[in-house]
Amino acid sequence: MTGATMYYFLCASLPTPVFGVESRLTRAAFDRCCEAAMEPEDFAKLTSGRLAAPRSPDCASGQYGIYGEYAKFEQYLRTRIAERRLNGGDEKLPTPIEFYGEIDRGLAQLAQEPPAERERMIDLLRWKRLDELEAGHEFDLDKLCVLRLKFELLDKYRNRDAAAGRENFNAAVDRISGAAPGSETTSTSQEL
Repeated sequence: MTGATMYYFLCASLPTPVFGVESRLTRAAFDRCCEAAMEPEDFAKLTSGRLAAPRSPDCASGQYGIYGEYAKFEQYLRTRIAERRLNGGDEKLPTPIEFYGEIDRGLAQLAQEPPAERERMIDLLRWKRLDELEAGHEFDLDKLCVLRLKFELLDKYRNRDAAAGRENFNAAVDRISGAAPGSETTSTSQEL
């Protein structure tokens, strides 16, 4: 690998994230570790990617390598989820292309699952794609980019609290019902 900076010590010193297991390292803490050990140009590339892909069809073209590949996957995943919702999840699945067949199989199996389990399984599909992107990258910038996305994915599950979630949901219902013309200002969240 000529011309690329290798980050042997940094990669070896970071914990290995495991899906479903809370990491002691957050994405923000990961960024701080990397900033201290990386060249500024590489750190700018590292921090340019996000788990959520932009909606524009050509968003992958302007992103750093691994992030562009992940953005294509994320857009396909979101498109397939939207298509399944639109068709009630009963449409015929297309011929699988590369890893996309796994997405369709996974989404078909999730149709009857509770929302939290569906989200977890969709995140597992994301994790598997990140594993594929990580293959062959042991101590380079691409490895660090994948690790960053994995830590971001694990952060979604950090400190989740059912009571706080219910409170946020009820507040959203109150805002929506209060904004509707002719609606009463009393909360309907008690009835839900």
